[in-house]
Amino acid sequence: MSSGNPSGAELAEALMRTTHALRRFAGQPYVQRGWSTSRVLLMLAVDEAGSMRMGELKGRLGVTGRSITSLVDGLEDEGLLRRSADPDDRRSIRLEITPKGHEHLGEIKGLHDAHAERTFSILSETERGDLLDILDKLREHVAGQQPGPERNQVPG
Repeated sequence: MSSGNPSGAELAEALMRTTHALRRFAGQPYVQRGWSTSRVLLMLAVDEAGSMRMGELKGRLGVTGRSITSLVDGLEDEGLLRRSADPDDRRSIRLEITPKGHEHLGEIKGLHDAHAERTFSILSETERGDLLDILDKLREHVAGQQPGPERNQVPG
């Protein structure tokens, strides 16, 4: 715990250090099963969208087309994803989760939920509520500072 009144720079640095540690820790259950974080994020993004163009996925995950293609190839070979022609744009390929992929997602979500509970078990119920309120307030403030149509969107 800190004493005094921390500066904005100190708070930003502490939040970035914590976010970095949380991201590294959050990937542990997947790595233990031999799954990359990129693989998990790709599966979750396609599941959330229901069906997604590969180009949209590239932008959403912030990775190269070559990386997406390699990931998709592997997931398709395992029977977790299916490629199909986009009916609205013949140049595009859409991705969908297969039934086997939905089973895999159930395992991913179970691991995520259990790991998240373990991560935040150090906080009391009141602290959890306070943290959520503070993070929401900060996100809304920062989103309000951004120009353009994306200012009120919450990344998924």
